Amino acid sequence: MIEIMHTPQHPALVFASKEWESLAAQYGHLWKDYPRFKAVHIGTWSQIIEHGISPKLEQALQEGASERLPSSYWLETSVKEERIIVSGKTEQSTLYAVYDAFRQFAGVNWIYPGEAPALSEPAAAACEGKLFEPWFDRRGFVIENLHDPEYILQMIDWNAKNRVNEIFFTFMLWDKIKEDMAPEIEKRGMQLTLGGHSMKFFLNRQEADAQHLAANPYHAKNQLDYADLTWQEPFFQQVANYCADAPQLARLSLWPEDLPAGDNKEFLALYISFIERLQRHMQRTLPHIVFEHIAYNAGLAWNMLELGETSASSQIDTLLAYWGRDYRHPFHASPSGDDRRAEAAIKGWSEAAQAQERKLSIFEYYSDHFMYSALFPSIPTRIIEDAAYYREIGAAGMTNLIVPCPGYPDYNWKWAAGFNSYVFSRAVWGDSKEQILQDYYSYYGEEDRSIAKLWKETVEHEAAGVTAWNFPLFPGRVVDVRKFRDNEEHRGEVIALLQNMIAKLTEAYGLATISLEQSSIGANMRHLIAQAEACLQAWLKPPHA
Repeated sequence: MIEIMHTPQHPALVFASKEWESLAAQYGHLWKDYPRFKAVHIGTWSQIIEHGISPKLEQALQEGASERLPSSYWLETSVKEERIIVSGKTEQSTLYAVYDAFRQFAGVNWIYPGEAPALSEPAAAACEGKLFEPWFDRRGFVIENLHDPEYILQMIDWNAKNRVNEIFFTFMLWDKIKEDMAPEIEKRGMQLTLGGHSMKFFLNRQEADAQHLAANPYHAKNQLDYADLTWQEPFFQQVANYCADAPQLARLSLWPEDLPAGDNKEFLALYISFIERLQRHMQRTLPHIVFEHIAYNAGLAWNMLELGETSASSQIDTLLAYWGRDYRHPFHASPSGDDRRAEAAIKGWSEAAQAQERKLSIFEYYSDHFMYSALFPSIPTRIIEDAAYYREIGAAGMTNLIVPCPGYPDYNWKWAAGFNSYVFSRAVWGDSKEQILQDYYSYYGEEDRSIAKLWKETVEHEAAGVTAWNFPLFPGRVVDVRKFRDNEEHRGEVIALLQNMIAKLTEAYGLATISLEQSSIGANMRHLIAQAEACLQAWLKPPHA
């Protein structure tokens, strides 16, 4: 039987019970002790304790930290009492507990959105009672301009199964997909964030739509004048009216246009004050919404990233996004002076946010094909080490940007980015690299795992080098050869990078089995080799040829 505690009829709890029934029917046979259980209790901590179902949970909460993060949950199995207790601090985290019970005890791993789960040896046989808590309160994916409703629906489902609690859209995208996405977000109790580079959605809808549909949407024409107050109150009311009926809306994160602010030293302070005024206006009708500003080096503008003389806000949170990083290295070991300067900025914002009792979140680009290009690297080590570092300096959240890779019809960019996304979803819970990768490689047949692992490691070691050139070659990348082929300063180094990448990837691919050749990872390896070769040939052409 399944015993469900309703709050009352909370959508996420109702959905959690249905998901349990479905998973038990499909994978219950993989859970060694599952046939011995006669009751499954699904409910929030307060409900479980109120009904006296789990004295162990009550004791653990009394003895542990005074305040647990909302995504925390409890798993307890008792063969003796013939019952399972699946319970979260909130209704949403109760759903996480449902999915994680089948990952822990039945070896069910949701690796890629829209695909059947991979099956592995269960991580545990039983759990007499254990609390699970994430490293970060906020764990989200950002989708700015990818109008692909089928994929986004798959991502929403995958997010919940991998304990991701936020999905972030621009207003332009949300307006096109909200009818289909809202019910799926709501029944999972997922947090919705709206914003991004969306100011023109309210100020100039025609221009906003044109940017949204552009192959490269990051080309706003003018930065907004935040010192001019005349346009702001009507703007605030438009935003408030639009947000009034957005389900699960938890946060507004509106950003400036995606271009540098010139030599305006007051720009960041003026923009922060603008978001503070927006918050005060909307608190009248939507007091539950969290507001944040972004600190982001648009166009490599340091005065939009560094705190400098700007005072940190005591009213709103901070989202920090550093573009152009060399992802081969942790910040402290990077050969790039820009990366070390960015690290100082991150630490400065973290200290300032804590002093103001506000929260800092980090915006990362692990699944961004615009930054990484079609030479997309797998970077599990960097993601996992980054999560530990950001937690150490006091960040409360991490988000990861997904940007598509158009123009390559035979390239499955979603699959390529999906690996980094999977690692991110696990790293923000503090899962070890060993456990994350062990679960990931269950995606492959046992006879193929060692070669698949070699391939992924080769891609990590070789392709990540392309990120070292995003700052030096800005606004282009290694693949944007026409812009830089006559750049003798960097030409030889880029050629050497590509030659080494081709040699290492080709050598690794030579070990392919038939099944791997025919799989997504085989296609991905061939794509990387072909693109690196094409890029190399373009760089080898004489300047001005």
